[in-house]
Order: sequence, then structure tokens, then C-alpha cells
Amino acid sequence: MTLVPSARPQRTRWLIGIAAVLLAVFAFSASPALLTAANAATTTPVDPATAKQSMQIWVRLDSDKTGVPNVSVNVTGKSGFDETVVTGPDGKVLVGFAKSGTYTVTVDEKSLPANAGFPNLNPRKVDVFAQGIEVPAYFLVSPSNPAIGSTPAPGPSDGISNESSAQFWSVFWSKVVTGLIFGLLLALAAIGLSLIYGTTGLNNFAHGELVTFGALMAYTFSGILHWPAWIAIIIAVVLGGAFGWVQNAGLWAPLRKRNLGLIPLMIVTIGLSLALRYIFVFFWGADRLTLPNSTKPFLVVGAISLKFTDVAGAVVAIVLLLAVAYVLLRTKIGKATRAVADNRSLAAASGIDVEGVIRTVWIGGAALAALSGVFVGYYQSLRWDTGASILLLIFAAVTLGGLGTAFGALIGSIVIGVFINVSTVWLPENLKYVAALVVMILILLFRPQGILGRRDRIG
Repeated sequence: MTLVPSARPQRTRWLIGIAAVLLAVFAFSASPALLTAANAATTTPVDPATAKQSMQIWVRLDSDKTGVPNVSVNVTGKSGFDETVVTGPDGKVLVGFAKSGTYTVTVDEKSLPANAGFPNLNPRKVDVFAQGIEVPAYFLVSPSNPAIGSTPAPGPSDGISNESSAQFWSVFWSKVVTGLIFGLLLALAAIGLSLIYGTTGLNNFAHGELVTFGALMAYTFSGILHWPAWIAIIIAVVLGGAFGWVQNAGLWAPLRKRNLGLIPLMIVTIGLSLALRYIFVFFWGADRLTLPNSTKPFLVVGAISLKFTDVAGAVVAIVLLLAVAYVLLRTKIGKATRAVADNRSLAAASGIDVEGVIRTVWIGGAALAALSGVFVGYYQSLRWDTGASILLLIFAAVTLGGLGTAFGALIGSIVIGVFINVSTVWLPENLKYVAALVVMILILLFRPQGILGRRDRIG
């Protein structure tokens, strides 16, 4: 009898090797010298933009929307906070806060240029929420606005309602744009989760940790080792894909071979999620971390002010989402993925390597989740539980779009992202996730299969 050598020992050696590399990255990033440098970088305030919460005050002329420099603005609020700041050459100034809460912002009208007029809605109250970076407090200066304490003349010519309406729409469209960006970043993670569910039937509650892993890898190489951001992002994506391969090869593939039920598998994902979160805490600490990023506006359109990383994240997300659509619709691996998602047994009987497809989906989904984590870290800073904090939104996007449909996950992500941002115009910041979930429930009441969910799936 001739014995055929098994490929399992070689696969095991590869698995052990990649796991050793990942552990080496963990250990290297957690060395005392690097942690000291990281803590110094994140705990020493360089400017208000690096604070855990901050407010961007912008005083503008209503006539041509140019910024008004050298305007004195007083900010008071929680725990006796009382600070007076002066706007810069662009009419803007950042104020950092140690605590979230409601703050009163008052423009000193005596510091305004002569004949410029007065700001609208002065003073005003602004809610600064946890993780809120550069919360807007915009003032339009116009001769038609009344001074503080004055009584406006009656009639439609007082300009108050027009100014209030202009302020509302400027804030509204700003939130729509930032919501679209967040929705695109959410879609990168949601598509991977949807494809994993479609090909394996697994609801992966540890998917959020793939998002966190990517963000922490970018922070390690960019924030601690000070490598160029683009190199750090590429490394984070590659390591994220490798992490997905390790998870599938070391845990999920063996459990599938043992025909473990979906409910026990789901419980395993919950346990893995908790374990990974506290591994992240052990190596990177529980403090909020900040990726090196410029706070200067890169694109300003009216009241909409975006950083370079906001624009870059949206562009990269759109390109990758189009690439995923092309792969799913035009390539052999994409057609095989759709076949496995529709009928796994029939796909296997047709000669498709089901395990190979699942392996590819895990690598690609984890890489997309890692990239999503990187740009979410630029968007709102990061912590050990960044992925876990948006996991419910990722599941909501997948469910809203239609379980197992990649294109549905994209649509659901954009709907969720826009709605949670726009809802803060009327609702407190801490209720925005609740509002998004309520909308999801209402849509599912009328379309239980989701927006793009149907019997013959296309993604």
C-alpha cells in the first residue's frame, strides 16, 4: 500500500508561522518604550483638536461667507468650564473639552468689525458628545441680525427666520455629507460580514474586532513607529487579511468539518469577540488613541468642511466597493462566491471548491474590515472597542439591505450612516443609534427581506 503524504503538516506550519508573526507584532507594539511614546503622544495635548472632545467655532460674514478674524468668543459649561478664545485668520477656532456636555457659546459683539452687523442666534447652546471631534458652532454675521438684548422690529424684514433657516440647512447638509462618508466606511465592513454570512451562514459577532484590529495596526505603524501613513494602511490591510485567514484556518474550518451547528458557532464568535477585546486592552491600553492626522480643512463647500482623510476614505471606499461589485459579477471567484451563497451543496456538486471560496471570502472580508477600521479611526479616533461600538450598526446595515447580499449591505450602510448623522439635528447625540434602529425596524415591517433581499441573490 502506498501512502500519500498529507498536506496538513505543511498547512499547520504556515498557520503557526503567520500566528507567530501576528504575536510578534503584538509584542513589539507593546514594548515599554513604545507604549511610553504612545502614551505621551495621546495624553499630551498639542492643540484642542487632539482632545477627546472638541468644538469648532466659525464666525462668518453672511454676505460672502468669509471668516471674521480676531473675534472674541466665550465658552462656558460643565464643571465650571469658562474659556475665552479668539478666532484665527480664517474665522475659526478650536476649543477642547475634557468632558462631554452642553456648552454655551457667546460671541463678543464688541470685537466684531464696525458695520459688520451681529451674529445670528447669539448666544447658543451646543451639545458636545463623547468622541465628538470638531462639533460645529457656526455664526453668521449680518447687519439684519439684532444685537444681544435688542428688540427686533416686527415684520418679515427682520431677517431672523431667514437666518435661522440658513443655519439649519447649512448644518443639515453638513451632516448629510459626513453621514454619507460614514456610511461608505461602514459598508466596507458590512460587505465582508454579509459575504461571510452568505457563504457560511455564520453571524460573526467578532467581526467588529477585525475592524478594531485594522485600526490598531495602522496606529502601531503610523502613530508609534512613525512610518508614512500610506505604508501603515497597506500593512494594516495585509495583516487584517492574514488575521481573517488565521481565524478561518485555525478555528472556523475545523468547526465546520465537525458539523457544529450555527447556534454554537455564533456563541463561539461572541466568546472570541470578548477575548480579542481584552487582548487589545492588554497590549494597547484602554485610553482613546489618535492616528496622526491634520485637522486643517481639505475641502470646504459652504458650511461643509472636510479633512483630507475624510475625502480620501470616501474615495477609497467607493473605488473598492466598485471593485467588489466587479469581482462578484465578472470574475470566476465572484461567480463561485455567489453560487456558494445561493446553494452550497449544489455548488460543491458542480465542482466548485467551497472551502477555497470561503477561505477567499474570509481573507477579503477581513481585509475590508481592517481598512474600514483605519478610516473610522481617522474619522472619530479609536479605542480597544471601536469595532464593537459600531458592530450593531454593521448588523443593522446588513439586515436592512438583505441578509447575505453584498449590494444590499452597501445600500443599508449608506441609509444607516446618513440617518444617524442627520437625526442629531433634532435628537440628542446619544439617541442617534436608537433612531437608526427604529428606522430599520419600520422598513423591515414593510419589506421583511430587506431592501435588496430576494430569493435569487446577486451578491
